Amino acid sequence: MLSPRLLAVLDLVEGRVLADIGTDHAYLPIEACRAGKCETAIASDINAGPLKIADFNIREAGFIEKVETRLGDGLQSIASGEADCIVITGMGGMRIMGILNDDKIKNARLILQPQHDLEALRRHLHAHHYDILCEKLVREADRFYVIICAKKADTIIPWSDKKYFLGNADSKHWHDYLQQRRGKIERYIHSIHNAAPKQEAEKQLQWLKEALETCVL
Repeated sequence: MLSPRLLAVLDLVEGRVLADIGTDHAYLPIEACRAGKCETAIASDINAGPLKIADFNIREAGFIEKVETRLGDGLQSIASGEADCIVITGMGGMRIMGILNDDKIKNARLILQPQHDLEALRRHLHAHHYDILCEKLVREADRFYVIICAKKADTIIPWSDKKYFLGNADSKHWHDYLQQRRGKIERYIHSIHNAAPKQEAEKQLQWLKEALETCVL
């Protein structure tokens, strides 16, 4: 059974060949094939240990002809244009940005779940002509996860600084997510004394307050 986070990722999967980068135990590729979200899948990971477990899970699920495991860092194990849907989850935004600079992506649909540096990742996507199709916000206990779906586009309409910071998710958890972010940034403001970063953080805090005021519970 997939976690709420991976279920939200699965819902966004579309394509013929799925590449799950940093697959861990291949739960997502297995369920994507089972649900008919893709025809075949590549479960890629930098560590051999998780891939051994992934191989076992694939055999147990009966998908050895559908899901293939590969050992590699980032997109090293994927041929250029091989996958038309690429999932990268559970990594930092900066790490994801580094992987996205690989020209093997071509015109693939991207499903990304950064652990942090979301604003930087959104800006990077637009700067490299990826349109952000949608964002999903998922809650697991006290943790929130933002999932970004993007694809190459000829024309990109840049967002405002406020939107790059807040994101574009539509979720029943939006209010609680904003409240958590507000608490974190208030603690940060109280902990720093450097004028420039403090001023930027205070601007971001104001954006969060404005968003909370218009949030429908």
